[in-house]
Amino acid sequence: MAKLMNRIRVAVIVLNFNGFPYVFDCLKSLSEVTEIGKIIVVDNNSKDRSVFLIKKNFPQIKIIKNRKNLGFARGNNKAIRIFLRKGYDYIMLLNPDTVVDKKFLKPLVELAKSDKKIGIVGPLLKEKVGDKTIYALGAKFNPILGRTKHIHVKARPLHASKQEMVSGCAMLVKKEVFEKIGLFDEGFFLYFEDSDFCLRAGKAGFEIFIEPKSIVYHKISLSLGGFSLRKIRYNLASNFLFIQKHVKFYFWPFAFIYLIVLGLKMIISFLLNL
Repeated sequence: MAKLMNRIRVAVIVLNFNGFPYVFDCLKSLSEVTEIGKIIVVDNNSKDRSVFLIKKNFPQIKIIKNRKNLGFARGNNKAIRIFLRKGYDYIMLLNPDTVVDKKFLKPLVELAKSDKKIGIVGPLLKEKVGDKTIYALGAKFNPILGRTKHIHVKARPLHASKQEMVSGCAMLVKKEVFEKIGLFDEGFFLYFEDSDFCLRAGKAGFEIFIEPKSIVYHKISLSLGGFSLRKIRYNLASNFLFIQKHVKFYFWPFAFIYLIVLGLKMIISFLLNL
């Protein structure tokens, strides 16, 4: 496996938006992963101390500082284009609210390398919900309602599993996937861009897997905080575009009625919690 990693170039992109101080834990954990070729932090015009912290503690890491918040797709795409031009074989996407195990990368690359049809591999996401630990195993697509359902289990799986989608907060992508289907759709500002990318990859013939030998610890949605009107707006707008792209037109009435009901439910819940 060591010889395999020596022949393969792996780059990492951390997309940051107000990730202080969590981005420090993320980058510190990445600094212990010896197989990484290059790390770029794309900062979406954070208003906290994120950039200062990164420059002070990780001067070797390149930072792309955007003048405004470009969202997930446009932000990641800026760094993806750089790494594709430089000839990297794999690109690993990470959110700043993640912490990686120092051995997390080898199993991902090993699985991706084992079959040319495998285009995307996600690690096992370990999350805390209250006092309980759960594991995220990707997501399923509802072709009628145009929604995605995350798969969670209480026990750590033993074997890799094929999935329809994996989370963009921790996703390893072969360069061949970008070359064939393009980059992330920049019509999505936030939410559903990773689901859209996975479905496009699947339609192009690539397989998607979760590798439980690879562990990434995930602190969920720290940059946006809790349930907010902004979060609701991004979710509904992206879901609307996602439906248009991936739901058959004769199912649109069901999908859009469900979206309206879901939006009303979100807004009512937000108002009740004020």
